[in-house]
Amino acid sequence: MKYLIGFLILVTSFAFLACESTNVPDDGDLVPFDCADFAYPDTIFYINENLDNKIIPVKNLNGTFSSVPEGLVLNESTGEIDINESETGLKYRISFTPSGSEISCTYELTIGGINYLDKVYILDQNDFLAVPIFNAERDAISPCPDDDDSDDDDDTDDNSVCKFGELGPDDEDISDLGIEINNSTGIIDLKKTLENGAFGDNPVNGSELDAKLYYRLQDQTLGALNDIDLKIFYFATLADVPQSLLDEIDQKNADLLEERNGIMNSNARVFAENPKAKPRPPYLLIVARLQ
Repeated sequence: MKYLIGFLILVTSFAFLACESTNVPDDGDLVPFDCADFAYPDTIFYINENLDNKIIPVKNLNGTFSSVPEGLVLNESTGEIDINESETGLKYRISFTPSGSEISCTYELTIGGINYLDKVYILDQNDFLAVPIFNAERDAISPCPDDDDSDDDDDTDDNSVCKFGELGPDDEDISDLGIEINNSTGIIDLKKTLENGAFGDNPVNGSELDAKLYYRLQDQTLGALNDIDLKIFYFATLADVPQSLLDEIDQKNADLLEERNGIMNSNARVFAENPKAKPRPPYLLIVARLQ
């Protein structure tokens, strides 16, 4: 009898140890990680024509990296970012999941440059100026003085002012498309763009115009040639604009204008859940009349 009791005790002990061992690996295999260890050297970076302009996390990390929105050239294994090859003028959220861990850490950084808000511009409501947004902040102070008088000076390379509508690598000139832009401030006059014949003498409802704007800024880019793609639409009245296009604009802006602590303070597209609502190109919708 005592042997039977001893055997039962031994079996029960093994069963108890077996139960403990099945629970331990589930938690024990997870590697603790402090998200404070995931960071880059700064929160804003600029293109530089003279450098192999790549950055890596401050610490050497093992795991996987991802980012939103699309446009950031990111190595998913090392976290290296190619600044010069990434879309500029946007704020990105980078996520990092350490190897052997279930947690996800995030870090936000901006690639300096300009953007334009996706918007409907109604000409007969005196709404026709598309104003650039700098460094993904709607309220950021422009580094570009309104220096139209500079055109009267000698035709020299003046690095002290911003320049919009620069010639592209293949001599592309946005003005050839009829797009009217202030060369010092980057403000696009959509009324004059229409009058310039950008959509022809008799614009057709739903017409689209794709363009690339080349520019140089008076900031840490040191006047490097930068660019942004634009998509401009034309509609006769607001009722002619497809609801699907309005919904897409709403989604893009909801992502671009990140709400933090109840205050819309950032032109940051960091919640890119809708695959249609991509940050680039910004949509500028010209509507001739409200009704």
